[in-house]
Amino acid sequence: IIPDMDYVTESENRVWGCSSAAHEIYACKLGDPKNWKCFMNVSTDSYTMTVGSSGDFTGCCTHLGYVLFFKADVIHKIYGNKPSNFQLTNTHCRGVEKGSEKSLVIVNETLYYKSRHDVCAYNSSLPASISDALGSVKYKNAVAGALASKYYICLEDDNGTFTLFVFDEAHGLWHKEDNTKVTFFAAYGAELYY
Repeated sequence: IIPDMDYVTESENRVWGCSSAAHEIYACKLGDPKNWKCFMNVSTDSYTMTVGSSGDFTGCCTHLGYVLFFKADVIHKIYGNKPSNFQLTNTHCRGVEKGSEKSLVIVNETLYYKSRHDVCAYNSSLPASISDALGSVKYKNAVAGALASKYYICLEDDNGTFTLFVFDEAHGLWHKEDNTKVTFFAAYGAELYY
């Protein structure tokens, strides 16, 4: 039986997921995404853990070999490579804003995402704001994609207007593209589609 999960990611031949309703994080059996209830005390077992932090999960991804689960004010990071040594650490900091789970994108080795107040760059220690250049407009419902060293992010303001911005990581510059409303990004080869 596959658990009811809000967000999923893949890491080292396991599918990982989380449930806000159950306050749990899950991993399937190694190499078997249909098996979530194998508990035989071996390294290929499935895995389940209960998380004590408050609030709903707002996204997840795999970054630099770790599985990350986000809430609005917490990043849960999974260490280890088998159920007997899986460990969870909690960092209370800017997490992913609810509704902006599609903003989680890796450019080169940096993870970018939209928090409640800004766009953040995360390199496995603490998130840092990179969006001062966007001004004081409150944005939400971010959707992002990446191509080469550029982070494309579509943001919605409080008036329901969408704006597509591009952050050029190599030069540290933001550019405003247009008012395209993006639902999904997909990279294929040297092209980025939306």
